[in-house]
Amino acid sequence: MTRPGFVRFDEVSVRYGEGAGAVLALERADLAFAQGDFVCIVGPSGCGKTTMLQTLAGFLRPTGGTVSLDGRPVEGPAPERGVVFQQPTLFPWMTVAANAGFGPRMRGENRAQARERVEYWLRTTGLWEFRDRYPYELSGGMQQRLAIARALCNEPKVLLMDEPFGALDALTREHMQEELHAVWRRTGMTVVFITHSVEEAVYLGTEVVVMSPRPGRILERIPLPFAREAADQDIRRVKSGAGFIAARERVLSLIWGMQHDA
Repeated sequence: MTRPGFVRFDEVSVRYGEGAGAVLALERADLAFAQGDFVCIVGPSGCGKTTMLQTLAGFLRPTGGTVSLDGRPVEGPAPERGVVFQQPTLFPWMTVAANAGFGPRMRGENRAQARERVEYWLRTTGLWEFRDRYPYELSGGMQQRLAIARALCNEPKVLLMDEPFGALDALTREHMQEELHAVWRRTGMTVVFITHSVEEAVYLGTEVVVMSPRPGRILERIPLPFAREAADQDIRRVKSGAGFIAARERVLSLIWGMQHDA
């Protein structure tokens, strides 16, 4: 039986390989959430977080069950689902502006409208003054901002992020968390965010989804207030608050408990 939701996973299973060597990466994952939510998925390594994201991106077809967005089944990659990976995967021979506008250009969109959109997102992500530079001239954080801007230029219904800040240093990572939050609040976009950092998940997410070890299942869903409350607060103040610490410890206890049981 399906459940209402803007994004929906219904009894989704993914098996890699055949026969005795087959690996069940995801088993009957059931999850639904609303438009505008910021959902963070955490769990032990190998629990199927990325596999789950890839089924929503359309890169991977489930072995069983269905994945849908806005009432329509996901059958392959599409611009309505923007994906940002851990590494920026930019085109080194293209300028910042050309990278950002790649999607609209490939779809043959109106050039004037595409340029306006590129300018808007480069300004929003603080990269407009670097529009004629090349990726190698940008810092790691700026490259990741460009990867996000490129995804947003496609005007996706949902932004899928697979540990996008994992390769950044601590200060840059914190800054990128604030910038991503600002974009999310400004646009109301739906975000699905995978991370190994429990603190990052609790700070960013309107909800944290905790997954079990392989085969991955949805162990628990924890709604959180900090993403919507943090707009006018310093990130360090939010993270040092008693409520935040309690929520972080709750998620950590679930993950540590699974590892101990294993």
